[in-house]
Amino acid sequence: MGIARDDPARLKKLLATLPARPGVYLMRNASGEIVYVGKSRSLKNRVRSYFAGKRRDPKTAALVEAVADIEFIVTETEVEALILENNLIKRHRPRYNVMLKDSKTHPYLRVTMGEPFPRLEKVRRVVFGDGHAYFGPFPDEGGLKRIVDLLSRTLRLCVGKKVLRPDRPASKACLRYHLGYCQGACIGAVRPEEYRKIAEQAVEILSGRVPLDLAALRARMNELAAAYRYEEAAELRDTIMALESFFQAQKVELSRPVDRDLWGVAESPDRLVVSVFFVRGGKLLGHRVIEAEREPGAAVRSLLGHLMMQFYEQNLIPPRILVTPPPAPLAPLQDYLAGRCGHAVRFGTARRGPLHRLLRMASDNAREVLRNLKSPGPTRVAEGVIDLERRLNLPRLPMRIECIDISHLQGADPVASLVVAINGEPRRSEYRLFHIKGVAGIDDPAAIAEVTRRRFARQLREDGPLADLLIVDGGLAQARAAQAELTTLGVERPIFGLAKREEVLVPPEGEPIRLPHASPALRVLVRLRNEAHRFANTFRARTSARRVMRSALLNLPGVGPRTLQKILSEFGSLERASQTTPEELARRAGLSARLADLVHASLQPRSPKPPDAGPEHAPPAGDRPTRSDDETND
Repeated sequence: MGIARDDPARLKKLLATLPARPGVYLMRNASGEIVYVGKSRSLKNRVRSYFAGKRRDPKTAALVEAVADIEFIVTETEVEALILENNLIKRHRPRYNVMLKDSKTHPYLRVTMGEPFPRLEKVRRVVFGDGHAYFGPFPDEGGLKRIVDLLSRTLRLCVGKKVLRPDRPASKACLRYHLGYCQGACIGAVRPEEYRKIAEQAVEILSGRVPLDLAALRARMNELAAAYRYEEAAELRDTIMALESFFQAQKVELSRPVDRDLWGVAESPDRLVVSVFFVRGGKLLGHRVIEAEREPGAAVRSLLGHLMMQFYEQNLIPPRILVTPPPAPLAPLQDYLAGRCGHAVRFGTARRGPLHRLLRMASDNAREVLRNLKSPGPTRVAEGVIDLERRLNLPRLPMRIECIDISHLQGADPVASLVVAINGEPRRSEYRLFHIKGVAGIDDPAAIAEVTRRRFARQLREDGPLADLLIVDGGLAQARAAQAELTTLGVERPIFGLAKREEVLVPPEGEPIRLPHASPALRVLVRLRNEAHRFANTFRARTSARRVMRSALLNLPGVGPRTLQKILSEFGSLERASQTTPEELARRAGLSARLADLVHASLQPRSPKPPDAGPEHAPPAGDRPTRSDDETND
């Protein structure tokens, strides 16, 4: 994603919404030339550091002055970011980059399987088709040396630059042979077939097909440390770290010289973002982000096909393009591209291996760009909010979601809660509680309708913010009841009922929508629904307790509605009155000593709470919402 540095608002938005993930950032000047490529463990922290503070060295100050646009590519690990940075610097040779500009590249470990006696050696270039096995690249040369040393000592394989010829006399054996680190291939002390079996074992370990026993290495490290052999323990510790780093999946450089374009796709109802990764000769050499407006109801596959036809009019076409989902219409697009480039073009996807991981990384990058595009201000949009917009096909981003829940005890003391989520996070200061006034008995749809009418009528009257998405706890009847009230008020907002099976959303009209259990959208809704359920049950328990206490007082001889009103006006609530003494009760409420004793005794002990209103359900202090005229006054 790019920004114009001379636009402070857009710069502020980008710096605030950058992902705190590993990746590579590319800085361009006013003419579009890449002037700097960098990597970071956290893109957010690193890029912001360029524009924070005034104390910069001359080179950084000149770079910041030259920057007009910033782009980024997210990766999954810092190692991937380092390798990708190396490839991009070699390709673009940015003006302000100093490191990694020479002709060298990250080293590889080569097992010379094309020789009678394979060796372990460090190389800078991969020669495809030479019969040798290559592993890497290794951003950390020290780690590579430790791995070579471990394998050579453990498997007794030879290391060095010269091809082994077993024609030397035994007296010319190398020092490693005398130390027991080598099988003596250079003096003919081992047969070629026996030696090759050991080399094949090394290839199996480096390929990951045979797991290396790192637990045994850690146990040995602990033994050395316990014996106060700290230098040896530290050396083994560094070797273990190098092995762990190597076996971490590498996604930005492949072991085969393939040419691929990988299209990562992120969509919303009104926009499509594509991140195209270019793999040439097995290396990820760059990317390009494509944004497109999406007409309501437009199919993603058709839009992809249209974008590809435009994109490949000015770009090289590889023999294979990986994308999910495939574009449409597929056959005409293949014929069109083949006619332009002179070779067959196939479409597909990758379901496993490094290309699958790279395609997933491209999709992650597209989603990050889409999140930044969707951010309405300097706030990063939550993943669950964008997921909701896409899965429910909402007309707008649901930055404000409200959820209504009804609670009663067999029809008695009906109450409701309304909880609010802003950008996917609960906003407790905006929670509201309602006493249901116009519904008798058990009628949840009617209660939902009353709360919806009171809530939205007040927001319209006071010009308050309206929900972008309304969720009601229930099914079709509840969703239709809320929809009827909004129609009467002239408000158009999407409404869904969240059924008892948490993955099903029921609209007033149309088919129910089933959300995947692991989707970010469902996590947002279930969390909000649980908050509404807890809040409503707690309030209903308090309401029931107050009703029971009031009924008990009115049954006392000498206590009527006027006396009860005196107690409430003096103490504010029966709970506070129960915490005072009979003497203070008599003095402040104007009761006789005998009546004060009766009232105090009736308030002690307090009525037990229902099981679902125990201490674990009591709302924190921050749960008490601001009250309003048509809402309850607790």
